[in-house]
Amino acid sequence: MLSSHVRIAVSLAYIISSFVAVIFVRAILAQSGGQATVIVKVTGLRSETGQVKIAVFNSSEKWLGEQPIYSSTINVDSQTVTWRINDVPYGDYGVAVFHDENSNGKMDKNVLGIPLEPYGFSNNVRITFGPPKWEEAKFTVNGSTAEVSIGVK
Repeated sequence: MLSSHVRIAVSLAYIISSFVAVIFVRAILAQSGGQATVIVKVTGLRSETGQVKIAVFNSSEKWLGEQPIYSSTINVDSQTVTWRINDVPYGDYGVAVFHDENSNGKMDKNVLGIPLEPYGFSNNVRITFGPPKWEEAKFTVNGSTAEVSIGVK
């Protein structure tokens, strides 16, 4: 027969482990099972012509590559453009935008490769030499709505 101290210790261990398991499962479900609406607002457009091109990435490996997880081209009719993406799984994302003022489908650059058209990134990361790093531009989606405001320059 087990002593009362051993029975109490076993019971407490069972209760504590059950409690920890419930918390762990809830955390995993909340992290992996949620979906949100992401609202991307692009501000500071210097003209009301052309298009805004938006690309959303979900990993450092894909950041600024050829295959964003979401993308859109929006005709400009004011100095602010808003794009809504529904059913976005919880996780980390980064956004890159540029204002294609002449609607030629590409970012115009000078002879040194410096962009001539306004652009921006999530977290309003400013670049000096080369594109921003994923860690600088990423943000976390973990609620019903995530709003990202990007001022282009």
